[in-house]
Amino acid sequence: MIKVQGINHITIKVSELARAVRFYQEILGAKIVHKGNTDVYFDIGGVWICLLEIKKAKPKQKDQTGVDHFAFSVSEKNFHKAAVYLEEKQVMITRGPIERGGGWTISFLDPDGNEMELYTGSLYERMKKWK
Repeated sequence: MIKVQGINHITIKVSELARAVRFYQEILGAKIVHKGNTDVYFDIGGVWICLLEIKKAKPKQKDQTGVDHFAFSVSEKNFHKAAVYLEEKQVMITRGPIERGGGWTISFLDPDGNEMELYTGSLYERMKKWK
């Protein structure tokens, strides 16, 4: 067995790096820590995210295997303001805002259709509700 300490980073494939960088900076407050020719590394609330540009990338199909979405933790105090901000910026919202699994959640897409979520609860709160 491998003793994993946590997630080191997440790499997301995008079709147009400049457009994706603008989105992640403006919507999620991402801070650039490295910029290469085809990649950008961000710090988003202590999470290391890499955007990797793939020219001629094809959109992911809903029925494919792979990552469905990833979620960022936000405080309940800031959640509703964040949901309004997503709407004001005309970000494609796929679900919510709703209370679900012990916290508030809203799911949305980046410009390439990669789905992410803002969630106020914890894994333990969610599991208590889903028993």
